[in-house]
Order: sequence, then structure tokens, then C-alpha cells
Amino acid sequence: MSHSAEIASTQASPRCLVFDLGGGSARAMLAQLEGGTIRLTELHRFTGYQTRLADGPALDVSALLRGIDAGLEAAAAAGGVDSIGADGWGVDFVLLDERGMLLDQPRTHRHPRGQHGLAALTASELERIAESTGIQLLPIVSLFHLCDWAKTHPELARKAARFLMIADLVALHLSGVAACEWTLARTSGLLSAKTGGWDRAMLAFTGLPEQAFGPLVAPGTVLGQLSPALQSRTELSAARVVAVAAHDTASAALCLAPAEDEAFLVCGSWILVGAEIADGSMPLDAQQQGFGLEGGVEGRGLLVRSLQGMHLLRGLRDAWARRTGTEPSFPDIAEAADRANPAAPAINPSDPLFVDAVDMIEALRAHCPKLNHDDLGELARAVYVGLAAEVTISLDRLEELTGRPIRRIRLGGGGADDPVLCRTIANASGREVLAGPVEASAMGNAMAQFTALGAFASMRAAQARGSAGCDIRSYPPSTFRPTAEPSMPYEKGFS
Repeated sequence: MSHSAEIASTQASPRCLVFDLGGGSARAMLAQLEGGTIRLTELHRFTGYQTRLADGPALDVSALLRGIDAGLEAAAAAGGVDSIGADGWGVDFVLLDERGMLLDQPRTHRHPRGQHGLAALTASELERIAESTGIQLLPIVSLFHLCDWAKTHPELARKAARFLMIADLVALHLSGVAACEWTLARTSGLLSAKTGGWDRAMLAFTGLPEQAFGPLVAPGTVLGQLSPALQSRTELSAARVVAVAAHDTASAALCLAPAEDEAFLVCGSWILVGAEIADGSMPLDAQQQGFGLEGGVEGRGLLVRSLQGMHLLRGLRDAWARRTGTEPSFPDIAEAADRANPAAPAINPSDPLFVDAVDMIEALRAHCPKLNHDDLGELARAVYVGLAAEVTISLDRLEELTGRPIRRIRLGGGGADDPVLCRTIANASGREVLAGPVEASAMGNAMAQFTALGAFASMRAAQARGSAGCDIRSYPPSTFRPTAEPSMPYEKGFS
């Protein structure tokens, strides 16, 4: 939504441009500070940067940066901004040579090379990686992709001059400064859990020159001004480029601000279940329970478990459209799931079949032959109930690890706009779901920018005031509990 008159009426307030990059689409949003409250207005939305090569899923960097430039042009047309920042998903990366050119087209975390890199390491090496970095030992982690890529591209690996995550690449495009934002780098499996810096032993695993891993910067760092070339090309005046909490989970957690008896749930392509750990330490047995330690703002730790998420429903929508010639909307899918047979089986979303399913209906058929594969509602309900069961298991484990009860769930991201998902999670977990804001990552991005501009004294001050007035919907658990059993044990599979 773009409200030009509304924007023009508040020219005196600080203005930030938020780039919020998601697995399926990205948004450029204008953030304005009014009476201590942040208001977001969407200026531009774009897709088309996910592609597929013969060997698997990949990213089209040119398409991504064209979308960024279009967002800058939209910001200029809306009256300009004081700062710009980008957040996005974790683990995916690019490798640049000395001229700043791509060494290879980046593949996504769903590419099979991650599984190859993970499988090539010994049990003792994996134990060392887990202990040193605190990461979840999942094939999506950058470290495992780098291990495999360097083995298959040894000459290119020797030429690597810069490793950057995707939001870092956008910051480089905007400012000309190549730096690795800390919360995003924490997803790579290359940082020490103890020191917070690059772990030299982990860098050695990658097969890349150590100097390719550049400086780490904290959320709220001003990298510089928008490059003169982009100022000229987009007719946007000079604005400061800020390294926000560039991992979208960290930005969302900043916005959602869970209390002591609450967990956060970020529902996008992936579902991230977690809690803030004030001292940044890893509880005993956390990794054995499927959790990893990620980075939050101001050095806070985030104890997080990564689950398959809303991409399953997106895949179902696309497969149904190819099969029937009619593409249902996500509300259509949710409504069909709500009407579906409550005795139908559920799925285990952690089955590796769903990591990179080209045809989601065929993947569901292979996973659970008992499902009625001609019934969109039954297929969707199987996904909803399976996701809710995984979330419930994760919340129960999180209670054990933190030693404190979790009575409520702060749910942000696209899933907050899906009442069927919210109700299903509330009913399965027996916990109240507080859904919203949908734009939790974008809101956290804006909080970091306004803090860098001096509008808030600290990230905590931004956290306390910035999201006031956001639309939060409550979904208390009912007496109903989904009764369907998953079609395979939850302890198996991807997680």
C-alpha cells in the first residue's frame, strides 16, 4: 500500500527505508517515527530472484539488486529518507573475487551440496563444529555448503576475496562497504560461540582463504552514505546506510520482545522457534534437543530451533495450480484446511522430502499415501497440523532447556496473518498465541535504523516504544486438540 498524501503530511518525522528480504519476495518499506511509534508503509514489492539451475535452486543476484534499485526509486518518489538498511534470511551467501565480481552464481540453502558437505565430515569434526559455534547441525548451514563447494571448485576457492551473506551484499551495493553484520554471520557456522568472532578453525574447514572473511559489525553500525552512483541513478539524496540486525530472525525478535514467560515464533518460509538468552550462553543439551545459539541485538543470545515453514503451503499452492489450472490464494487454502476431515492424517514437515520439493503434492503423496491427494483442504490441513505439532514439541523442549515456563507465544512474520495457523498452534500447544505484527522483521529493522539516527537512546528503548500501537491478535487455546498422528515419528527426518 502506498499513501502519498499521508506520507507528505509527516515530512518532519525521521524517515527510514527498510529492505526486508524474504525467501519468496522482498519489500521496500518507508518507516516513519510518529510520537515514538514506528509506522510502516509499503513502497515496492518484488520477486524473481529465486531461480533454478540444472543442479538445484539458486539466486539471481542481478534480479535482486534491480529490485533494490526500484525500491530506492520508490523512496525518492515518496520524498526521500534519512537512512537505509536491509535484513534478510540467514545462511545463504555470495563469494566475490578481488574485483568484486561473483565467483559463481550463488545457490540457496536448499541445494543438495549442503547435505554433501555435512555428510563428508566425521562425527568428531561435527562434534567440534557444534561445540565451537553453537549452531544446529543442519545441511542448510553455510559452513557445509562452503566445504562442498571448495572441494568441487578448488581454483575458484583460491580466488575468493570476500564472503558476504545476502543482506551484506545488498549493503555493499548500497554503500560500497563490504562488511559482515554479526547476527547474520552467526547463521553461517563460522563464528565462535565464546568470542563472537570468526573461528579460525571453522574457516579452515571451508577451504577458502582466511582473508575472505572480512570485518564483523554490530547492528546499528553506520556503514556510510548511499553511493554517489546510486544517488545519481535513483535521484535519491544522500542517506546513511545502516547495518541493522540483518538476520531477519534477530530483527523480528527485537520487535516481538518476548517476556520471561514467552517464546517467539517467526513464521515465514521457515518457522523459527526461540527464546532470548540474556547472557548469551548455551544451555546444556540444547543442541541434542535440536536448538542452536544465534545472535540478537546488543550481544544477546537467541536459542533457536529451525523448522520447515510456510514454503510448504507455497509449494502446495504452486503444485495445485499446475495440476488444476487454478491458483488458490493463501486464505483459500487456509479456509479449505479449516473445513477438512479432522480425522485425516498429518505429516511430519521434517521429512527430507520437503526440503526442496519440485512438486509438493507428489512429495506429500510419497510421504503419506493415506492422504486424499485430490482434496486441497486435506493436504493443507496435514501441513498445518504437522507444523503445529513440530512447534509444540519445540516449545516443550525450550521450557526444559531454559528452566522457565512458556505460557504465551509471540508470533510474527507472514504466519501472523493466517488465523488458521495461529489457532492450530494455540490448540496444539495449549498456549495463547499473540499474533503480530506481520512485519516484525521490518519493524525490527526500522528500530535499529532509528536508534542509529539517535531517535532512540538504545535498542532496548526502541524495543519498548517502537512497536506500540501494532495490531496484535490473541488466539487463546480451546479445548479442541488435533487428534491426527503424524505419518512418521517426529524424532526422525530433517531436524
